[in-house]
Parts: sequence; structure tokens; C-alpha cells
Amino acid sequence: MSFLLPPPLSLYVHLPWCIRKCPYCDFNSFQAPAAASVRRQYFAAYTEALLQELETEAKEAGDRKLVSIYLGGGTPSLFPPEEIKRIISTARNLLNTASDIEISMEANPGTVTPDTLKNYREAGVNRLSLGIQSLNDTFLKRLCRIHNREKALSAIALARDTFLNFNIDLMHSLPGQSTAEALADLSEALSFNPPHLSWYQLTLEEDTPFGQNPPALPADEVIEDTCIEGFRLLKEAGYTHYEVSAFSRGNPCVHNSNYWKFGDYLAIGAGAHSKVTRNGKIVRKARLKNPDDYIRGVIDPEKNCFQEIRTVNQEEFLFEYLLNRLRLFEAITAREFENATGLPFSALRERLQSFAEDGLVTISQNSLTLTPKGTSFVNTILADFL
Repeated sequence: MSFLLPPPLSLYVHLPWCIRKCPYCDFNSFQAPAAASVRRQYFAAYTEALLQELETEAKEAGDRKLVSIYLGGGTPSLFPPEEIKRIISTARNLLNTASDIEISMEANPGTVTPDTLKNYREAGVNRLSLGIQSLNDTFLKRLCRIHNREKALSAIALARDTFLNFNIDLMHSLPGQSTAEALADLSEALSFNPPHLSWYQLTLEEDTPFGQNPPALPADEVIEDTCIEGFRLLKEAGYTHYEVSAFSRGNPCVHNSNYWKFGDYLAIGAGAHSKVTRNGKIVRKARLKNPDDYIRGVIDPEKNCFQEIRTVNQEEFLFEYLLNRLRLFEAITAREFENATGLPFSALRERLQSFAEDGLVTISQNSLTLTPKGTSFVNTILADFL
């Protein structure tokens, strides 16, 4: 394959510890040591491994500019600000960073204070993503969150006062939740005027406590009403629904948008996945999931930290592209497709022609767009590429 332009480049940093793991979470995360002294020592050793891996992975970037850094977890806000500063400073030193680089960090409302948020900002974080999930104590208890309503409201106010750009992460269709209760959460979150809001349905993942012992979720018609009314509320408040579960008022997440547009991303940390385009090939790497194994894999010259390294083959390529790109609701232009894939736009038009006839996509000579009906049948489209 021949790429017209190198894809934009991001960096993902995985910090995999939480105070406790939520029963619905299937991310690669672990309970942190309870003793503060042990935790600091452990996190410092992990940071050293991150920086060592970053020094190696940075060579994959060439002279491309880094458009975003995302510190995800786990609960990155468990890490001391000085460790976050070391990670960001090292990335800036090793990589050619854009002048307007977006540096996001996830935070749990139960782990932030005015001082730590100020210190994270001074460390270089310029976008905070708060994992609120609900503003109702009943549902926070059902989700086993470590914070309550009061702490959540305080954290949102702190984020608003400390960062120009912040995201509120909110879930709906929780066990026993009515449409009115879900909309009350959403309305109160919107009263803080966040530049960005992630609002999405709770799903039961197989390898989680909720997946193995499912709680009673709202009926399908309740979930449908919640979505319809919630989308209406967000639109009236001036938010653009630009991605499956993301809404913004002129501040779409640069990092996540780069994922969905099939951009490249370096990655460091236990369980982190990367995608890098070089010499006409796309290489994906997955790191070892266990933090101890990851640390040993990085620091021991006789080991490595990778669980898998593979080159994406031609048969997988269109599926992988669409798996990401169809999450975004904006049109796919011929230029964007050809820049991202190195394939002619006609290859996409031909494969999706039957879905155009079914009213799921609209295709022109130079663009392709999901129809309103098609946004509900993305998995049907993707299944055609398996």
C-alpha cells in the first residue's frame, strides 16, 4: 500500500491502577496497593519502565508531530503530579510535539483535590476527563463507585475552574434507572456547561462481575426513550453528536478523533495497544497486561514487554478502517479515505454499494455518509467485512 500522507500521530499512556475495580469494567486495571508508601514506590518503578519504553517507541515517530497525549487507566489521578510531569516532559523531549497539543488525563472524582488538579495542569495536562458516571447516590452505590454525589459535584466544579477544556463521563440505563432519573443526571451535568460530554449506555461485558451476575437493567423501550430524550436535550443545549457516545460544543476530543479517523498512535504501559504506519505497512503492538510482567519485560534485556506484534494484512484492512471510522458521524471523503488507507476510494464505494441500496449509507463520487437509519446498523455493515 502507498499512503499519500503519513497519518496524524498520538501517544497513549496506560496507568492501570484503581482504588478498587468497578463491577462493570473490562479495562486492563488492577487494585492499587493500599499503603501509600508502597504505592508511591510501585508507581515510581512503573514510571521508570514507561519512560524506558517511550525512548524506544519514539524512534517510530520519525519527524511527525505529536497531536495528542492521553493518560488513561485505571485511575491516572492516583499518580502523583510529579510522575505525570515526568511522563509529559519526557514525551515532549523525545517527540516533535505540536504547539497546540492536546494532553488529556482521566480522573476519578474520589481522588482529586484543588491542589492536585492545579499541579496536574502545571505538569502539562490541558484537558481533564472526569469519570462521574452518575450524580445520584443510589446509582453510584449500585455501580460500586468510590465517590458520592457531593464529591462528584465538587470535582466537576474544580475541573471547570482549573481547566479550560474538560469532559464529563456519564452513563445511562443503569440498573433500575428510569428515563427521568437518567435525564436528571444529564441535565445537572449540563448545568456546568462542559465543553465535552461522554454519555453512553451501561453494557454488561462478559468477563466482569456484572457480566457473570447481571443486574436487572431497564427494559428496551425505556432505554430507547432515554436515548431519544437525551439526544434531544443535548442538541437543545448546543452539543454536536459527533461520535457514537461523544458530544461537544466545538471541542471534539483530538485524541479519540485520531483513533476513529484511523490515525497512528504510539502506546506505552501494561496492556496498551499501538498502531504505527511505516514503509507502507501498518504494525499493531499489544503489551503484556500484568504490570509486573510489563515492567520486567521493559527493563530485562533478555525479555520484551509485548504480547503480540502483527502487521495488518490486506484482507483485514478495510474492516479495521471502518470499525474505527464508522464511529464518527461526519462524511468520509475520498481524500480522507485515500490518505488514511492508501487505497482508491472506489474500493470503498464498491464494497458498500449494496448498503446504499438498503438505505444505510449515501454514496457520491467523492464521499460516503451513514444515513440516520445506518447509524443503527453499523455492526451489520461491519459483518460484511469479516
